[in-house]
Amino acid sequence: MLAAHNLSYRIEGVRLLQDVSLQLEPGRLHAIIGPNGAGKSTLLKLLAGDLVPGAGNVTLNGRDLRDWSLRERAQQRAVLPQSESLRFAFTVQQVVELGRLSCKRHGAAQESDIARAALQEADAAHLARRAYPSLSGGERSRVQLARVLAQIWEPTLPGGRYLLLDEPTASQDLAHQHACLRLARKFSAQDVGVLAILHDPNLALRYADEVTLLCCGEVLAQGPAAAVLTQAHLKHAYGVDVEILRGSDDGPAFISVR
Repeated sequence: MLAAHNLSYRIEGVRLLQDVSLQLEPGRLHAIIGPNGAGKSTLLKLLAGDLVPGAGNVTLNGRDLRDWSLRERAQQRAVLPQSESLRFAFTVQQVVELGRLSCKRHGAAQESDIARAALQEADAAHLARRAYPSLSGGERSRVQLARVLAQIWEPTLPGGRYLLLDEPTASQDLAHQHACLRLARKFSAQDVGVLAILHDPNLALRYADEVTLLCCGEVLAQGPAAAVLTQAHLKHAYGVDVEILRGSDDGPAFISVR
């Protein structure tokens, strides 16, 4: 389990998070949603170990995250950041193979096969020979997703694996938004704990097992998606009136702004 215990974080005296706890379990997809400035990316960076909390702590498979070496962390959890700055003229295949550096276990041919398989999963196999800087924003996002999938493609150390995704659907078209989250569900079914920051509550409602709704750096609601994404909670967080719609066949619910 990857767990946050009563995390608080301030920068230059400004409170970004206050007393936030969260548990990410292998086999589950946990979505974090909330308005801009709610602390979503800060929480993900704390869970990844990229930031040090002012109070509270993070544990990975029962051990304090600070007790893990950087290499061990990389073998247990992969992080898709909100943005990237890679400008070298690597091919797409080479970029994905970078994800294997911390966890190489095989010969060169098999490692390349893993990278190609990850690209296939991310619907980016056709880009393998392209120069990375020549890609569109959406294509780069899918290549970076393939890179982090390759990083935790197989268990390396005992304990669960974790995939932390910061706005993975932000630059994707409608079809690829759903493809991305179907892929996240597929990996969670392979005993991977997936955490995804999302802006669209409908995507969270459709794909997430649990949701944490942040507002002003605090947890407003946390639990099963349907219990968190209610009219009252969304009104409180976003200041808009919404309606929860459900089809006549009792199919998936849909959140509509009034």
